[in-house]
Amino acid sequence: MQAALETLYTAADKPRLTEAARLRTSCRAYAGAPDAAQLAALAYAVGRYQLPGARLVLQPVAESFFTSTLLGMKRITGCTMMAAVIITDTPMSRIHAGILGESFVLEATALGLGTCWVTGSYRRKNLQVSVADNEGVLCVIAVGKPSEPLTMPASRRRKLPEHFCRGNLSDWPEELTDAAALVQLAPSAMNMQPWVLSVGLQGEFILDANDRAQLDAGIALCHAELALETPHRWHYGTARHEPIAWAVAGR
Repeated sequence: MQAALETLYTAADKPRLTEAARLRTSCRAYAGAPDAAQLAALAYAVGRYQLPGARLVLQPVAESFFTSTLLGMKRITGCTMMAAVIITDTPMSRIHAGILGESFVLEATALGLGTCWVTGSYRRKNLQVSVADNEGVLCVIAVGKPSEPLTMPASRRRKLPEHFCRGNLSDWPEELTDAAALVQLAPSAMNMQPWVLSVGLQGEFILDANDRAQLDAGIALCHAELALETPHRWHYGTARHEPIAWAVAGR
């Protein structure tokens, strides 16, 4: 059954996945595939997390599936499992893909597994994923046992919340500053953090980004939702002048 973002995680999920959000980093060196219990948990997560226009498929791959990059980043090595992120050609599909993919990443992190979002440095011709006529593979997520145990990063290359939050953060409600802090940890292409956060006149939590950053915006929305405890509902912009999404308190 497909759900709305505000109902995607249970109250018990949020602390566990929030801790995973603080722990996660992109892993490029692996020591093999997840074990049977981890694979079962990942398969359950793939089936559980559903939003319209996007889905995940978990699949084994050869280590040679991942290639070197053009930007000097290390090639992914030792990885023999990935999740393909598949979308349809619908307005919300890339945003929902970001939410679902990052939910999968955080579930994997909570299991002690390494992950890495991969948009270009893999062999597309070696993809063995069945897709419908109106679907395509947007990207893949490497997943497996990390070559070194996961540890909390000593530091991250991230903008401070003041750089992507509008207004005076000291005037924000604590719950929304917590959401901004968790969004700060969200991964994004080239680590650009292309989102803008603000608080509306009625206390809405607002997230915006340009049209080319919809996948990143979805990843950020996943992190924001984990921090929000007050009952709320997410709304999505349909016109150019509207932000990508905003959360309004109330059921």
